[in-house]
Amino acid sequence: MAEKTRFKGTILGKELTVTASESQAHMKAVFDLANSQLEQMQLAAPKLDENQLLTLLAINALSDQLNMQVEKDKNK
Repeated sequence: MAEKTRFKGTILGKELTVTASESQAHMKAVFDLANSQLEQMQLAAPKLDENQLLTLLAINALSDQLNMQVEKDKNK
């Protein structure tokens, strides 16, 4: 089992700490991607509040995960 480390990142200007098995570089990339997507969503739908934006980000991420699983299953 991979060793878990703590990582501090910022989402929507708020700092949070997560524990993950991934590298610091990986987690930085995750936070950067999340912030980039949130910024794009804010521009596209400026009336959404932070909770709505974060919910949409989570739904988009889970949708992407399901699509990747379907593709993986097709290629078995």
